[in-house]
Amino acid sequence: MNVWYKCMYYLLVIGLCLSGPALLVGWKWVVEPNWGTVDVVQASRPIERGARLAAADLKTVKVKKEQLVAGALVNLPDALRQETTRTVRLNEQITEDMLNTAHLIPSPNEWNMPLPAEWMFGKPPGSLLRGDRVSLLLVQKEEGKKADEKTANQELTRDNLDQLNIPYEEEGMLQEIVVSYAKGTNNQEIGSSDDRKKPTGMVSTIELIVDNNQKELIRKYGTKGYQFLVVYR
Repeated sequence: MNVWYKCMYYLLVIGLCLSGPALLVGWKWVVEPNWGTVDVVQASRPIERGARLAAADLKTVKVKKEQLVAGALVNLPDALRQETTRTVRLNEQITEDMLNTAHLIPSPNEWNMPLPAEWMFGKPPGSLLRGDRVSLLLVQKEEGKKADEKTANQELTRDNLDQLNIPYEEEGMLQEIVVSYAKGTNNQEIGSSDDRKKPTGMVSTIELIVDNNQKELIRKYGTKGYQFLVVYR
């Protein structure tokens, strides 16, 4: 019996001696890396604007809670097959506003509407890309040459719009419209590999996501001989 007690005694001593280093190792490699951290989706390589995200483009890493960016995605499947709205840098956290999701898909009360080239005043901005939000400023076609820069830069006041016979409320309804497609003369989507600095072509035609009221306003003024100056911030 004494032998048994001695064995238990020595085993207990040895266990206590080993528990210190074991706890230290466990804290260092298991507890500490996960203490106060959250999973977040990051870019595993540089990603161009307009790319469809694949598993090879992404990774899930742990970051301190205070380093988590607002709107960052924490589940990898939420980012897969989504389209990027801008260039994403290596190791940058993926956020909701980096991705084109539902806002590029017309809802039941919305339409995907092409804007005829003859209804546009001049050409769309050369840096315009899919997913941008534009405003349509109305210009009277017969006075287009005189209204060029003046109309582009004038403030949207009631007096200015009254001179063009345009209700102020209707002009306001043609603001912040989503561009669903921006295409070049070859009917190919315009892209950018360097965040607008190097577009793949010149924009010639655009398509917009509009609701019923916006659709009817564009049709109304387009058929009346007005043209639309396309601007965006």
